Amino acid sequence: MHSHWRRVWRSLTERVTLNFSPGQVVVHPHHGPATIAKIANRKIRNSTVRYLKLEVDELSVAIPVDRAEEMGVRALIDTAAVREVFATLTAESEPNETVWSRRMKQNTTRLRSGDINTVAGLVRDLTRRNEVKRLSFGEMTLLRDAQEPLIAELAIVLGASTEDTEAMLHAAILEGEIPTIPDTELAPTG
Repeated sequence: MHSHWRRVWRSLTERVTLNFSPGQVVVHPHHGPATIAKIANRKIRNSTVRYLKLEVDELSVAIPVDRAEEMGVRALIDTAAVREVFATLTAESEPNETVWSRRMKQNTTRLRSGDINTVAGLVRDLTRRNEVKRLSFGEMTLLRDAQEPLIAELAIVLGASTEDTEAMLHAAILEGEIPTIPDTELAPTG
């Protein structure tokens, strides 16, 4: 938990402005890794606004450059953050809310947080719960929505296939296995 608060404090005190460029891979809080296709200006009323055009699979998303970070767009994680994610995946699960509607609300809030460790904790908890008792359709959808962008980002950063990354993720969650993560910089972050 200390690392979580340290990261929060760092994000509040060391606000790093991202320098966006076409071809750069960034992470959209809801869609996962996205490539900046272009940066364009749009005339809105009497002012010109710069927009990022992000491409995620077949989806295109336009976001104002000056609001991108506020909306949760961030750079890919680094080696230290990968280690934190796997520490989260192997940690104990959070207590399970017994009332389904409250549990769904809490889990949806966790997913929408955009914080990679919060999402990793959600994936961990839902995956473990599914091993014990089959999740409801809504929870399975939530698990898929949380797991896909997490796996996609880890695959890019680790330079591994999505299949191998998914296997690493499940080994960490269900068996407590943490993969060997090199001390050097991982895949280029754009």
